[in-house]
Amino acid sequence: MTGAGGQRNVVNWLALGLLAAVTVTAAWMLARQDRAPALEHSALGFDGLVVWLALDGMDTRRFLGRGPLSGDGVGLRILPLYDTDLDAFGGRNFEPEGAYLADTQRNMFRHVVTMKAETLPTLVVLPKWRDGVRLVGVTHPEFLIARERGAADPVASEVDAADADTADAGTDAAEADTAASDPSPDEGSQTRFGRPDADEDRHSQPVIYVEPELLAIGDTGWETLDVSGFADGMARLYAPQWMTLPEGCEALIGVPERALLGRCEFDDLSYWVLSDPDLLNNHGLTQAGNADLARQLVRRLADGGDVLVDYSTAVFLTATPDEHQRSWADMARMFEPPFTWLWLAGGGLLVLLLWRAGLRGRPLIAVFEHGHGAARQVALRAQARLMRNAQADGALIRTLVANRRQALAKAWLGRERRTGHAFQRTVALLRLKDRELAARLTDIFDRADALPDRIRQDVAIDALADVEHVYQQALELA
Repeated sequence: MTGAGGQRNVVNWLALGLLAAVTVTAAWMLARQDRAPALEHSALGFDGLVVWLALDGMDTRRFLGRGPLSGDGVGLRILPLYDTDLDAFGGRNFEPEGAYLADTQRNMFRHVVTMKAETLPTLVVLPKWRDGVRLVGVTHPEFLIARERGAADPVASEVDAADADTADAGTDAAEADTAASDPSPDEGSQTRFGRPDADEDRHSQPVIYVEPELLAIGDTGWETLDVSGFADGMARLYAPQWMTLPEGCEALIGVPERALLGRCEFDDLSYWVLSDPDLLNNHGLTQAGNADLARQLVRRLADGGDVLVDYSTAVFLTATPDEHQRSWADMARMFEPPFTWLWLAGGGLLVLLLWRAGLRGRPLIAVFEHGHGAARQVALRAQARLMRNAQADGALIRTLVANRRQALAKAWLGRERRTGHAFQRTVALLRLKDRELAARLTDIFDRADALPDRIRQDVAIDALADVEHVYQQALELA
């Protein structure tokens, strides 16, 4: 009976656990259906590039900013930007329609980009798409950032430029005289590239990252671009995004007025800039020979080093990394004042909780509760001597059984034994663990209570052995 009941309980618990696991899994899958993919895994992410370069044999990893960063062996840091304004903190638009047209998916500041470019060879990838591409997984002309905000494309506006040459020369001369006589307040202080003028000390101000100016995207559609000057193959891009490089930058793919890839060098600051992220991101790698071009580009820029795709928006590696190294002294500071008093208070609270729990239930260490006091021990010895002299072995066994009942109640119930019917509740608890032992304990104790005062010696020995044996078994299960 006991084995069959235990087996049924195990089966019931297994079935309940399996049902709970299925329920949790189903709820998790339903919740993920309505969630937009993470930026790293979406069409705008670069996780596909990490996998592709790793399959090609290059040591490539990504960094999300959730731990320490080591720059040892890194030959190229790919830094995708998802912020169109590095000088302002733009909040996300959580409206249903505004979320699809949000220009910024992840905020970043200009000084962060500057410090990242100072510490590792960095390829800055400019933003092109709004958040709608991530949310719906489809490219659309309305999701292009530079379609209306960028500067005019010199190639697309050649006709307008030719017409502008026939404008009135007198008007231009008048405007030039006005500009010469009344300079703007910003003129002469700092150029549009964030660098001091030639008359000022070039080392008086720090060099900062300068983003190129994106050109407006006119006609949208798929285009095939020849990049033979930098890599072997043709790139296939949807609505290619071009840029105008600032002073101090050279075009690696294209020309400075209309470049796809450029190299910028300002004193101690140097970095590469890629205007169209579709050449490297998850969306672009699936098009034509873009994957092979991406492999050639990254391998050439990395120059045999490791590749790091950096999604973090804070500086985790500085030009002097020793400042941020951790040691055991940092952990030791957690045990100095005022934290010392907090640790002592916590230890005192733990001792108090254990002591109070021991009083409410069974004591953890009951050193002073074994046996009886001196007066009680003298009385028990005297009573036992009288019973032995009177040859009342039955009465002596009945007294022993009463003491064993009290000992079992104390072991099983602790302080709760004082509420009454202690032995009956002890047997009920014992029955939950071993029904046969509970029945045998009750039967042996009842037969011992029924013994007369005077019994034969062999009967007393057998009864005493049965009482002690069943008592020890019940005590072990407490």
